[in-house]
Amino acid sequence: MRKYLNQTSAIVGLVAVALLACSPQAVLQGLVGASSTPLPTRVAFAITPTAAPVDSPAPAPSDTPTTSPTLTAAPVLPLRTDLPALTLRDWPRPANDNGRCIHFLPTGYFSARDFEIQIPRLKDLQMRWVLAIYSDENQLRLAAPQFKAAGITPVWRKYLRAYQRYYAWDRDIQILKDNGLPPYLQIYNEPDTGEEWDGRDVNRDQWVPYFVQMAKDVYNAGGYVGLQVLDEDWLRAVIQAIKAQKGERIFGRMFFVPHPYGLNHPPNYTEDENGVLGYRVYADVFQQEIGFVPPFIAGEGGWKFKATDDNRFPMIDDKLHARYHVELFRWFLDGKVSDGAPLPDYMFAFCPWILAGQLEGAAWYDSFEGERTLTIAQVKKIPIFTRKFSWDKK
Repeated sequence: MRKYLNQTSAIVGLVAVALLACSPQAVLQGLVGASSTPLPTRVAFAITPTAAPVDSPAPAPSDTPTTSPTLTAAPVLPLRTDLPALTLRDWPRPANDNGRCIHFLPTGYFSARDFEIQIPRLKDLQMRWVLAIYSDENQLRLAAPQFKAAGITPVWRKYLRAYQRYYAWDRDIQILKDNGLPPYLQIYNEPDTGEEWDGRDVNRDQWVPYFVQMAKDVYNAGGYVGLQVLDEDWLRAVIQAIKAQKGERIFGRMFFVPHPYGLNHPPNYTEDENGVLGYRVYADVFQQEIGFVPPFIAGEGGWKFKATDDNRFPMIDDKLHARYHVELFRWFLDGKVSDGAPLPDYMFAFCPWILAGQLEGAAWYDSFEGERTLTIAQVKKIPIFTRKFSWDKK
């Protein structure tokens, strides 16, 4: 047995020497097997062995040079240098901005008839923002002039799964610019959930470099880079990957899209992140990682009709649905949120889920659960106003 182990040790040693001559990528694949999933882009260490000359005797053990890791930096992101970083005050916002927004439709395909129905609804509700999914450039060309004519600033989400890549951001951004709209573009949606992987394993190491590369493309095309995740660790991983590639310029033109659903918790709920004030945990991450908080536009959230997630609180019926959403939208009128704290300047808009959809139980219009007529009536009664930021009060 001992002889067998000695032979095995010798073979392992020869394999190790052979692997050291390979790249770290080859070493890792040799250890864990080939994979169709690309390895993450991150700071790596390359080991450079030092060998004795072929025609010289091997040095004595005490004289053997030690190998030390050589830091190989991740490739630097090629970013434009002519785009200024934006302060919160610099970001484009709609005229008569009141922070009021709603998620548009559950699909990225529209018809002219959709806009004939939905645009008057948005205007009646005094919506100044909207979050809209789009499937391709034809849908973008159809929708953009409709929102522009209505005085509504859209935040666009390209329909894209977490394992997919997209390369036509420059074309899409040009369509928005041609229509006089600021190019707010959310890249991916809830990539840290299984639903966005279509049965594949959720893979943060695959997704992070995909996001970083597309953030670079959106930035270089003059767009605003929208980041959306639910997990704080995923947020840190993205930020750190950008910093590792010296892409800090992106942070100056990045916005974040939290999804602060209230479940059936009241608006002032702060026991954990499962409330409409849950966006604060992400603000803390940005402050710690980059030293400031970029604009937040809550792309989904609010209260779903008949929600019963926490049995300590009542179900969201029509009365609570109306009262809670009115209180939410009044944040932007009153200048404070539901626990009495000041409304932060970085919170630009809040877009509850969802305006309309026959198959959507939470839809305000056209839902199989009926329409939220009380909520619609009460939101319409909120006085017309323009939101005041801290710099407007000085």
